[in-house]
Amino acid sequence: MIILTILSILLVAALIYLFNQWSNHRMPSRKRRGRVLSELQQDMDQWTPQLIKMDREELDLFSLTQDKQVVKTSGAGKTAKGTFTTIFNEPVVSYSYRRFLGKQVNELLYARTAEHDYVYWTDKGKTKLEIDSQPVGTLEGKRLLGERTGKELARIATEARENYLPVSVGNREVGALTNLPATASDGLSQRAFEFIPEDLTDKEEQLLLSLAVRELVGRTV
Repeated sequence: MIILTILSILLVAALIYLFNQWSNHRMPSRKRRGRVLSELQQDMDQWTPQLIKMDREELDLFSLTQDKQVVKTSGAGKTAKGTFTTIFNEPVVSYSYRRFLGKQVNELLYARTAEHDYVYWTDKGKTKLEIDSQPVGTLEGKRLLGERTGKELARIATEARENYLPVSVGNREVGALTNLPATASDGLSQRAFEFIPEDLTDKEEQLLLSLAVRELVGRTV
């Protein structure tokens, strides 16, 4: 009798544990997404360094190097976080990533610069982008389509040009993202961008980063 009682208690405990694991790693409902995002933001407040302000000079120096990147994988999902730096190890972009359960891709990517927040919710393979809490549009592959118009706002080219993927905002090319893998040998070879115009606007910079950060994080998680 005692053995059956102990087995029953263990079974209930195991079921509770499995339920909690499933609950914690399933895609949150739309009502809960604000809470989940807030948890990621508060957690990032504890570990991210003081980010330096991003401008054209920092974009020129932006590297593939990540400071203290952590990637954890379990049967229930995946989490990752890290901070991209310049070639001089100055922190410029921090991010936190979660992959949830589901037959299709369900994930959350939150990224932060000194001035802007980028939120990417992917629900059943469809990604919505917000910048500073404002809906921007939908990401389809390497294209960003406007929230209201459905027209293309920006894109990363699908074919490389001399080891770089051109990035366009509207009809203008605003830079090119390296297509080469990160290496640990030479920091000066780790530049992420080339061909950034001198007159890059704030809007172009935000859209360039919104595509590039998602691309770079995706390569490492």
